[in-house]
Amino acid sequence: MSLPTAVILAAGLGRRLGDHTTSLPKALIDLHGRTLLERSLAALSAAGFQRACIVTGHCAETIDDVVAKGHFGIEAVTRFNPNYATANNIVSFLTVEDVVEQGCVLLNSDIVFDASILVDVAAAGPGTWLVVDSDEPLGAEEMKVSVDAAGRLTRVNKLLDPAESVGEYIGITRFDVEGGRKCLDSAHRLVDAGQVDLYYEHAIDAVAADLGARLLPTRRRLWTEIDDEADYRRGLREAAELDAAAS
Repeated sequence: MSLPTAVILAAGLGRRLGDHTTSLPKALIDLHGRTLLERSLAALSAAGFQRACIVTGHCAETIDDVVAKGHFGIEAVTRFNPNYATANNIVSFLTVEDVVEQGCVLLNSDIVFDASILVDVAAAGPGTWLVVDSDEPLGAEEMKVSVDAAGRLTRVNKLLDPAESVGEYIGITRFDVEGGRKCLDSAHRLVDAGQVDLYYEHAIDAVAADLGARLLPTRRRLWTEIDDEADYRRGLREAAELDAAAS
């Protein structure tokens, strides 16, 4: 059976990165000769995924140009979110509703990660799976995760108590058809209520008790989210380490 389409959310403004994102989206930040987007597409291709849909917004034409010129070993298209400047990524999530409802693997565009993580995602069984780092300390900014006694997702939210959380969601989810549709319905309810400033994780959180999602561990493999200058510098270090290990 072929793997589902990958969705990469790349519409955001990336204001906290200052000059890095004045004329580029975060997805096109360069780390040692390869952008975040190129790294994600290459990792998807290496794991066996064949199709990707990239949600664009801020400086969308720059991603359109890269996709038009690129040879990534994966079929890639873009989808523009016209509300990128006034809404959070819950609206980007709904921009690709037709893709998500068929089952997909969803990636945030601002992460650099060990490509082998996606091999685990590709090999995951039926159901919905979130990739979670359970090895690092948790603070206020991390998107924290809690589970029940059977290891099933109960919450995913930055506001969770770190002491009651099992790790940090790193921005990669594999949805099956049922899970994708439940989370889309949840996202619609939130957006229809005017809550366009939320993350798509809020939609997952709202139906977590009914979703039955399970966790895929990072198992101490390198990854980082790039939100600000300190993250960018850490991303440079980790990208160099990942590239050295792969060479």
